[in-house]
Amino acid sequence: MAEELKKEEIFSLQKSVSKDFVRNDYSSLIPNNDFERLEEFRKYLTEKMKDMLDMNYNLLINTLYRIDISEKKVSELFSSKNKEKIPEKLADLIIERQIEKINFRKLYREGNL
Repeated sequence: MAEELKKEEIFSLQKSVSKDFVRNDYSSLIPNNDFERLEEFRKYLTEKMKDMLDMNYNLLINTLYRIDISEKKVSELFSSKNKEKIPEKLADLIIERQIEKINFRKLYREGNL
């Protein structure tokens, strides 16, 4: 994964994830925290994915769709034999997609598209 992210990029990543996991009452299921290392945020997000899989599966699936996580990747993940790795892999998919979005916006702002 992109461990070479700068602190500002990690904060931006956390903000994006927090924004995408907003409930109907406008509170986030993944509050924005100030993790300085990507691995810390990844562990936190993995725990949140475990909770959502257990308690709020429909909202999780809906949010993954809204974030634009590949439906094929999600299907492959949920049909895999190692169910214990699902929360960790979901966290990775979310982080990867958010990094793609952040990089795309940066390129767009710089006029490099």
